Amino acid sequence: MAYISILRTGTFGRFQQDGIGYREVNFSLPRENQRILNRQNIFDALWEQNPSMGWGFVPLTAYQGGGKEAVLEPLHEHQEDYKQLMMQYYGAGVQACYRGPRLYDTEQTKQTVIDVIQWYKKYRTILNADLIHLRRADGRDWDGFLHVNAAEKGSKGLGMLFNPLKTAITRTIEIPLYYTGLKGNAKITFDDKTVKTASLDHLAKTTMTITIPAESYRWFTVE
Repeated sequence: MAYISILRTGTFGRFQQDGIGYREVNFSLPRENQRILNRQNIFDALWEQNPSMGWGFVPLTAYQGGGKEAVLEPLHEHQEDYKQLMMQYYGAGVQACYRGPRLYDTEQTKQTVIDVIQWYKKYRTILNADLIHLRRADGRDWDGFLHVNAAEKGSKGLGMLFNPLKTAITRTIEIPLYYTGLKGNAKITFDDKTVKTASLDHLAKTTMTITIPAESYRWFTVE
């Protein structure tokens, strides 16, 4: 069987890119557990490196062990899990190695892949910026991270917030925007739709109340 490795460890020009760190046996766990562990791996790795310095792993077919609940194939039957794993990686600015025979199996799955890649390309610059750690995933409450770059001409921040719970949650979250370089006010756009003007305190922090759907995520940009 042929496998697709979109990105593998190696030297690209003058830069070395390595795996962000993971335990292979964890890919035998159910998909919902893999999503949480994936975010933990990203969160932990990006304390000491920039997003583009590492790559992660997405086994589309059986790997190590586990039953049907551990694999993404057939992709169209697990499209939401597949999309969320892509968004977690691309939303962190981390590339991935996809282990499997194909990246899509239906036109709908193909469109999902196209949509995520187009989203990444649109925000590529800020997604490769330094990362502020908001809350580490523990499967008990929200978790998330925030990219910041004061030199960026467009979005100076992009945040990803996740809800691992089986019910929607509404949380008031403190967002530190000091490293965006913004002062006084900031324009926050949620999911490319809803726009809010937020007041910043003397430390350039603001709070926002947001509802995150069950076992899903929200994202926002800061200008």
